Amino acid sequence: MLEHGETWTLSDGNKYTVVSIVKENDKKYVYLINHTELEKYIIAEYIGDDLIEVDSPELLESLIVKFNEDLKENLPRIISENI
Repeated sequence: MLEHGETWTLSDGNKYTVVSIVKENDKKYVYLINHTELEKYIIAEYIGDDLIEVDSPELLESLIVKFNEDLKENLPRIISENI
């Protein structure tokens, strides 16, 4: 099960941290940030243990709003658990 603050090493060999998880249309989406290059991020659908990057501009726009709401609610807890 994927959780806020969890770290994944992806196929590119880079580590990413899960900063937000949301659901839309019964699908789970994640927002991950690269550990060393914070300007690099991935927004993807999470299916099992697979990540499929989102490339639809309309879906990205909707997800960004939901990720923002999730971060407002969960960021203080994520930070306190990972410091």
